[in-house]
Amino acid sequence: MNKESMLSGPSEDALAYASWIKKDERFKDILVQVSSPVQRHAFPRLKLRYKPSLVQMEGGVSHLPLVDSSMRATPLTPSEWREKLSNSDKDVVLLDVRNGYEWDIGHFNGAQRPNVDCFRSTTFGLSESEDVASDPLANVDKENTEILMYCTGGIRCDVYSTILRQKGYKNLYTLKGGISHYLECEGPVEWIGNLFVFDSRLSLPPSSVKHDSTNDENTVFAKCYICGSQVSELRHRNCANLDCNLLFLCCSSCMNDLRGCCTLKCTSADRLRPVLPGHERYKKWHHYRDT
Repeated sequence: MNKESMLSGPSEDALAYASWIKKDERFKDILVQVSSPVQRHAFPRLKLRYKPSLVQMEGGVSHLPLVDSSMRATPLTPSEWREKLSNSDKDVVLLDVRNGYEWDIGHFNGAQRPNVDCFRSTTFGLSESEDVASDPLANVDKENTEILMYCTGGIRCDVYSTILRQKGYKNLYTLKGGISHYLECEGPVEWIGNLFVFDSRLSLPPSSVKHDSTNDENTVFAKCYICGSQVSELRHRNCANLDCNLLFLCCSSCMNDLRGCCTLKCTSADRLRPVLPGHERYKKWHHYRDT
């Protein structure tokens, strides 16, 4: 079973909590990662939930050899990962094991966009077809090709590596601690854009993780979901249609024309929320229903 804790609070209190946790023999080797909130408390409510697994896959994960270290990929430290990426002499495939919308605001240079918007449906290396366009692992040499897998915190790619190992891929590597740990240690070297996070912040620039870092290639790749034009702000918004709620990137023109919706059809939906300014996030439906 995987264990993950995400908390926010005053710096002194948060670090004291992390120090107390690491005194427990079971958690002494855990990686503690720290990032600053953009505007306010990132997690204003404490929620504790038991989950058999943090990672969900089609067909479940209970049958996977997750506790067998020989079946998982070899973890690389951020410096080792950076060295691998800079070594172009070898046959290497860089695999982004996240949701497609996460790639849309930031990814490692050379990584192909995931072909799904829900990780549990990922099929890299699993398709029977030889469709190179949608699967970067199609036709690769399973014995000799080095496959470098990464995700936000390192858990998803660790799980997925056991699936690829069962499929016969020999040279599997993961980024220890994930993207957030890499940016903290190495800065945005080989990285383009921002980091998608699953809380109210949604998007973290590398400078929020490593304060002395800059990234001049920040937005040259990001496109509006609706019109395809380049967007300057690497931050998703939810469709104003509550029953759609799609996370998407949007230029200011399309946001105004479609009133915060992702399609023209959504603008006529029954449960339509107002366009939100700036970095605000939608509240529960009753806030808008009762006004």
